[in-house]
Amino acid sequence: MRLRVGTKAMFGSERRTRLEARVKQIARMIMVIVHGLQTKSYDVFVEDFSNPGRQPGALERLNRQVCFELRISPACWYEAMADFSRRTDAYPFVNLHGGGDDFGVAISAGAGYSTVELHVPPGQKIGRDAEAVVRALAATPGWTNAAAIERDLDLLRP
Repeated sequence: MRLRVGTKAMFGSERRTRLEARVKQIARMIMVIVHGLQTKSYDVFVEDFSNPGRQPGALERLNRQVCFELRISPACWYEAMADFSRRTDAYPFVNLHGGGDDFGVAISAGAGYSTVELHVPPGQKIGRDAEAVVRALAATPGWTNAAAIERDLDLLRP
């Protein structure tokens, strides 16, 4: 007796496995970035996380921000902006926006929180894996789907 696996099922399973691995990698990278935000000075963080040849400009330094790219694969990357804030009452945080296959994934993280949501500008096409990445990250312990927070807040309004 021969067991035949359809091509679609075979590639669907492979894609799902790659997606799960990518989601775990993203979650780990966010943990490393947030840990760096909490334990490093702005200058050391810039040194450790800036992409080669892309040091912060004068305005970014004045605002204590650093922008960098996290390249996961040739078809998937994240543009990140870490903010150390000049305000004394604010904690450092990072915002990331997915590109390529993850276009539309928006992540915000800081001390004690990691949120993910789907945000696609009008007229733009969502990345092919964006919805799956948002669902998988939102299901990860310690992560929250920002859309669920907004929905819960709507329930509290009169």
